[in-house]
Amino acid sequence: MKTKLVLKMVGLIGVLALISTGYCFWLMTVPLSYHWVPVVLIGFAVSIGVFVVSLITSFILLTRLRRSPRAPNAP
Repeated sequence: MKTKLVLKMVGLIGVLALISTGYCFWLMTVPLSYHWVPVVLIGFAVSIGVFVVSLITSFILLTRLRRSPRAPNAP
């Protein structure tokens, strides 16, 4: 049961990372002051990194969930 909860949290973090990536990408297309461009680029890179880590973690958790023995249904 703990694996399912962790899988849900990793999925939520992945979705938030995608939203953050989209927002940073949108900020890169809008004319900005030159002082903020490195912050947006770093935010874009970090959010893509968080999404990739979330994707790898969810893959590992899914394989762990599929391999775990299931309890038989007790009457």
